[in-house]
Amino acid sequence: MSEKYFLGTMTQYGFSTEFGSIIENPDYFTYILKGGAGTGKSSIMKKIASEFEDTQDIIRFYCSSDPNSLDAIVLKGSKTAIVDGTSPHVFDPQYPGICQKIINLGDNWNEAELQSHKDEIISVTDKNKSLMARAKRFSTALSNVCGDTYFCGLGLISSDKLEGFLERFKKKILGKKGSGEGKKIVRQLTALTEFGCLTQTETLENFLDVYYMTDDYFACSHLIIEDISKEAARRGYNVTLCPSHVFNNNVYEHLLIPETGVALVSVNPLTELNTENGKIINLGRFYDKHAVSKLKSRLKMNKLTMKSLSQEIYGTLKSAKAVHDEIEKYYISAMDFEKINDLSQCLINEIGNKA
Repeated sequence: MSEKYFLGTMTQYGFSTEFGSIIENPDYFTYILKGGAGTGKSSIMKKIASEFEDTQDIIRFYCSSDPNSLDAIVLKGSKTAIVDGTSPHVFDPQYPGICQKIINLGDNWNEAELQSHKDEIISVTDKNKSLMARAKRFSTALSNVCGDTYFCGLGLISSDKLEGFLERFKKKILGKKGSGEGKKIVRQLTALTEFGCLTQTETLENFLDVYYMTDDYFACSHLIIEDISKEAARRGYNVTLCPSHVFNNNVYEHLLIPETGVALVSVNPLTELNTENGKIINLGRFYDKHAVSKLKSRLKMNKLTMKSLSQEIYGTLKSAKAVHDEIEKYYISAMDFEKINDLSQCLINEIGNKA
């Protein structure tokens, strides 16, 4: 089974990720890769994932700043995780040498070569930080506007209609008892990137029934996911909750229930999804139309502002990625990639012995 997520995303409070729960799990052994841009972290993970993908399930976690780059992988069969432990997602061992191990890729670079470009590296690194700070400010503004629409939406819901739907829908998609432990796992399925608002749709291919919930106001979809996830967990189903980072991960936008083959996916003013292969649930019917009309101008202005702010975020992230590529060039030229290849093979051998 192929699962793909984002490691995390930038919120108005800084970078947010739930990957620490995997590192802290004593049943897993985690390799924490330390090193600058272009030192081979993503390449190592891609090579290891490719080596084991035919023999065990692998979860891939991508970088929201560079969706083509891996930030982490989890090999379920061998209970092994490998993660980029550098800023903005800094990770350190909880039980060094027992459950985690630091891999310092800086041991494989030519320091003299890097020092010869000291001023240039500092300049582009500072420029990248400035652009990411700008993206963070726009993300904060976007969160505020989305939050206003969300709180408006909460007050517009026809509770009786929604509760009736939920009772019928839970009977349809949930059995009396699941075979799990009622675990709730948090994963980032959607993120704002330089390419727009992306959802790792390949993960949805694992689900037989994908329900796309169209929701202009965010609130109804969150309440549905919250209610169904609680009931599913109570019945013993393990569930995956996917929060929206524009709400600082306090509002859910997707729910995955692997045992039932059901995925609930929000389609809102930010997400851009092809819904052809799923089942559409129009949540507009659960909002009081008369009450919505009274807030029409405010909600319309918020929607236009969301679009404008999100475009600014995408553009800023694209500029930051271009600068990040400049940083990588200096480190790539200073790296001994034969040693990196040897290190990759060494890790493959170690992990193979655990399987």
